[in-house]
Amino acid sequence: MSAAHGGPVSAGPGVELLAVRGMPELRPGDDLAAEIMRCAPWLADGDILVVTSKVVSKVEGRLISTSGDPAEREVARQQAIADETVRVIARRGPLRIVETRHGLVMAAAGVDASNLAGGELALLPLDPDASARRLRDTLAERAGLRVAVIISDSMGRPWRHGITDVAIGVAGLSAVRDQRGERDRHGNLLEVTEVAVADELAAAADLVKGKLSDIPVAVVRGLAHSDYPDDGRGSASLIRRASDDLFGMGTAEALALGRAQAGAGAGAEAGDATGDGQPRPDVSALHADVLATLAAMPLDPADGTGQAAIREGFYGLLAARPDATRLACVPGHITASTLLLDSDASRVLLTLHPRVGAWVQLGGHIEDTDESLLAAAAREAAEESGIAGLVLDPLPVNLDVHSITCALGLPTRHYDVQFVGRAPAGAEPVISSESDDLRWFGVGDLPSDVSPELPGFIDRAVRRVAGEPRTGGGSR
Repeated sequence: MSAAHGGPVSAGPGVELLAVRGMPELRPGDDLAAEIMRCAPWLADGDILVVTSKVVSKVEGRLISTSGDPAEREVARQQAIADETVRVIARRGPLRIVETRHGLVMAAAGVDASNLAGGELALLPLDPDASARRLRDTLAERAGLRVAVIISDSMGRPWRHGITDVAIGVAGLSAVRDQRGERDRHGNLLEVTEVAVADELAAAADLVKGKLSDIPVAVVRGLAHSDYPDDGRGSASLIRRASDDLFGMGTAEALALGRAQAGAGAGAEAGDATGDGQPRPDVSALHADVLATLAAMPLDPADGTGQAAIREGFYGLLAARPDATRLACVPGHITASTLLLDSDASRVLLTLHPRVGAWVQLGGHIEDTDESLLAAAAREAAEESGIAGLVLDPLPVNLDVHSITCALGLPTRHYDVQFVGRAPAGAEPVISSESDDLRWFGVGDLPSDVSPELPGFIDRAVRRVAGEPRTGGGSR
């Protein structure tokens, strides 16, 4: 039977591609695992389930509703792209190739309007690896099935026409098979061969899914999981680190860096570092400290907040911009903030930020004279709280990227490295000129107008100070 009719397609010796037919139009809160089991009662141990990211985004509520008016929808789409972007790689007309908070480089940050009704827009799943793990675990619990799961999305490729599906979330097998050090049948040593197995499976499965067939799920059968044992890294091994990327800098970034270096050179000839007649401290040590701090940050693979993927966005900025710690870095810059708890960790000190218009943690820009990222966070916390004797955990608790027009005066992004600190017993805050208000709140009794990310940050911070075990950060 042909692929168009849902039958198996031979993709190699003993390998079949099976379409999962009959899936309904899913909506937020629907049970994806139940629908897959209903439509594919033939699902078996050893199968590899490939699920289009769009259907995962739907059930997880990663949708934006608009009126359906084309002009309004486009405004919403452009804003969604900006919100999901940590770095613009290239731009031509309305097209933007960007790096997402997941570390993916793709058009329009994966924001998509296809296969959606009523003017809706779909964002990529918040953490595709976590989505894949949840679906795999649910199928194991309910049906006793041992399957692997791949969340797929469409991408274009540099210097190639056409799109293909790739893996953005992986659970149950290794996404990459590293064959370096092996020998071919002629005895030649393989030195650079790393096979993107999960991408190949995603692309193969799309032969029976397609973009217009209303088939969001397919199964690859016959590939032995034992040949690709799960390394626990999910899709992370598919993402090339910015430091290893020969094309890691977009055209606009390369031009901006060239101009900055040319200006620095001209200024150096005149006896200063910037060309403006004022000496500027060397912040290379501060830049290195930020990298080291990020690498040492404890990450919990089961956290579900996508922190590992967000960290890749930080690495991309730092690799592309030597001035990433400076306010003047227009594409975005590193900031440092502190969630300040009282001595028994029952209250949190929040500031009503005049520019943000919401209650947030204490924090701000790094200064060239700060000795480290931690020192910058401690300085900002002391200045904005008016409390002496603060004690900060030296390793960050959380990372966040958000769009803002800050003191720079231009639209930019803050790559915020977020710490947790403790105030001495009985400490009373003193409001500064940088705040509209400053108050203690119970960690379970927050005001309604807090930033959306804050409750999760507070939960992780309280668990950190309670001494819950840390998981390894992993260096780069």
